[in-house]
Amino acid sequence: MSKDLELQISTLRKSRWVNLSGLVDCATKRLSKPTCQSIQLLGRGSYNTVYKLVFADDTEIAASVSAHDDEDFNPQAKMSEIATMQFVRASGLYPGILVPQVHAWDITFSNPAGAPYVFMDVIHGRKLDSLTNDDNKLCGLDGMSDVQQLAVTKALAKLQSTLSVPVPFGTIGSITLNDEGGFIIGPLFTITQNNLGGPYQSLTDLWKARLEHEILHALREWSRLETEQLSQSLSEPKCTPRKFSELFQLLSSLIPHFVPPSSYLPLVLYHPDLALRNIFFDPIDDTKIVGLIDWGGAQILPLMLTAKFPDDLNSIGEDPCERPGIPDEGWNAVPHDWTSFGDTSKWPNVFRGPNDQVDLTIRASAMIKRYYLRQHFGVCFAQENHDRCGDNNLGRAMLFAHAPYYLKFHEIITGGWTSLVDHAEWIRETYWRLNAIKQDGRSAALIVGPNVYRSSMEKPVFDLNIFEEQFSEDVQDGEQEKDMNVDTFVISRYCFTTLVLLNLAATFAMKLGYPT
Repeated sequence: MSKDLELQISTLRKSRWVNLSGLVDCATKRLSKPTCQSIQLLGRGSYNTVYKLVFADDTEIAASVSAHDDEDFNPQAKMSEIATMQFVRASGLYPGILVPQVHAWDITFSNPAGAPYVFMDVIHGRKLDSLTNDDNKLCGLDGMSDVQQLAVTKALAKLQSTLSVPVPFGTIGSITLNDEGGFIIGPLFTITQNNLGGPYQSLTDLWKARLEHEILHALREWSRLETEQLSQSLSEPKCTPRKFSELFQLLSSLIPHFVPPSSYLPLVLYHPDLALRNIFFDPIDDTKIVGLIDWGGAQILPLMLTAKFPDDLNSIGEDPCERPGIPDEGWNAVPHDWTSFGDTSKWPNVFRGPNDQVDLTIRASAMIKRYYLRQHFGVCFAQENHDRCGDNNLGRAMLFAHAPYYLKFHEIITGGWTSLVDHAEWIRETYWRLNAIKQDGRSAALIVGPNVYRSSMEKPVFDLNIFEEQFSEDVQDGEQEKDMNVDTFVISRYCFTTLVLLNLAATFAMKLGYPT
């Protein structure tokens, strides 16, 4: 190994267990390459670090090395990522989508590189995620001109449309290889390498299995609780066994109602990280995509569950700031709709440094633009489906408008018990709204609704547990205020109970048509 190469290796960022000299040796031997002349960092993400190796014959290889240690790394998930890339290249279903050819791999930690690696072609093209606009401090899609934003959004929609062709598989899961090297569907893996089990014959099977997984977790972890709290971790929401049980029952009852109509059920390939950072454009044509990378967590799913906008089009309620009266439900699958500024006088003051206040309206304006770009994306997706394969189905033409409720439901079920608690209001509200209107047996009807619930359907439900809950709260208050006068406590309990009964009586009277 030359002195120059040794110097390059010594200056490169890497995980502490990775041996870059060993990685070069693996590439040279396994690919039958001449001497490696140089190595440089191509990119670093949450799950992989990618280096470019250039050899004496002027050929170059991208070496992707896992950023996870042996405790967090899932070899099955990495094998699925490799198989998916091979399938996209070999199937002939995705013309125009250039995926790097994989030449060799090792998914163990016992090789000379000290970590799992994949050797593949280097993709050349222009990356648009780092474009900056000096005028307003925005970058990527937000920093482009309006005309360029429309063009890039249309290109992204065309890419999504190309990925949405039906696949020759009949089960839900992730692509992997059998012993003969053929493509089959294995367990369903997420982008974080979490194994969701399977493969599954239907969405119902998937959702039921995930709920059963949560009950198994309860049996294993919560059978010896010392308090009513399911977790003492600051990173997990507060929840009692009874609240979990309520949400578990409600969510389970909703499963039959959230199976989409048949036109949304064809199985397609889903890329979970469709973002400008993973897309290469033609150097002189921003409307032409020449490469797509980062296939970790790719899945075979019903079309309805793949209708997620590219990351660059998403928005959240707290970016650039939270607005009073406009709640952010905190979904990963469904963006928050910024459509107006609201009262800017109530926005927080943000400073880069002393006396250097940030103009949040610039960023907020970009969020509003994303809202309209999402509408453009959905329209372009439908137009591309029609022009490319003659798809005239009116439901699929509105796919991105119809998908949010189904995406929310799927996110909750696959997100574990903490996801149930985080979205408790949505589960309850959805149950009671469906309970109120779906009495005609139309379980196959499409479900659409407001993006954010602003009123509660639970109001018509008379929960008599209110007495026990209030008594428990009063007892706790009494323990904290031991000097509280007993007579005052009794009177306040009596007054509260009387008010509750009067309110209940008035409500019943109104429902029966009596004056109040």
